Amino acid sequence: MTELFGQVNKLDPNKGLVTLRMSDDDLRTLQKYHVTNQQQVLSVIASDDNEPTPKQRRFAFALLNDIWLSQVGGSWLETVESTRRHFYGTYEYYHGLDFGEFSLSAVKGNKSYTNEFINMLLDYAALHDIALSVKPLNELEPQEIAHWEYQCLMNKCCVICGKRPSDLHHLDTIGQGVDRRKTNHLKHRAVQLCRIHHQDAHSLGIETFLQKYHLTGIKIDERIAEVHRLNTR
Repeated sequence: MTELFGQVNKLDPNKGLVTLRMSDDDLRTLQKYHVTNQQQVLSVIASDDNEPTPKQRRFAFALLNDIWLSQVGGSWLETVESTRRHFYGTYEYYHGLDFGEFSLSAVKGNKSYTNEFINMLLDYAALHDIALSVKPLNELEPQEIAHWEYQCLMNKCCVICGKRPSDLHHLDTIGQGVDRRKTNHLKHRAVQLCRIHHQDAHSLGIETFLQKYHLTGIKIDERIAEVHRLNTR
C-alpha cells in the first residue's frame, strides 16, 4: 500500500463521482498498481487545511531518516525511532508544547507545526553538512523556501542540492567595473550555489534560473555579510 495525494477537481454527489487532480509522479505511481478499471477499489482519506499533507509527512520522515543515517549527534541516534523521539521532544521543548503534543499524523498533526518542524530538521542538516536524499526545493511549501535560502547562505551549502563547497551568488547587478570588495553588500539579493548550479545560473540568466527553482533570493544582512566577509560600508 502507498499513500498518494490529490486535489478534488469535481464532486458530483448525485452520481457518486469524484474527480481528482494529481501530480504526474503520483499518477504514474497509481498506474504502476494497474488501477485502470472500474472494478478496482481505492481508499480516499479527506483532510482539511490544518492537517499535515502527505507530502509534508513524507518529507519530514525522509529528513529524519537522513539524519539517522548520518550518525551526526548523540546517543539518541541509536534507531530511527529514537531519532524521531529526540526531535519531537526538542520541538516541543522550544515551542512550549506538552510532552507528546506534537505529531506528524493526519489525525493529531498541525500543518503550521509541521512546517516549523521541517525547518528545524533542515537547519540541523545544513549546520552539520548532512546529505539529503531529497531536494528541499522540490518538497517545501512556497512560503517556507525563503527560510531554506537563508540557512544555506548562513551555512554555505548549495540551496538547490545542499552540497559543499559552494559560494554566495549575487542576483542584483552592482554595476560594470565596480569592485565588489569595496561595495556595500547590504540589501543586495543573493543565493548560495555550488559550482554546477552557479554555472547553471549564468547559462540560464537570473530570472529564468529563479523561476526554474522557485527562488527569490535573500537580501544580505549583517549576519550573512559577516559569514561571507562582505563589505557593509
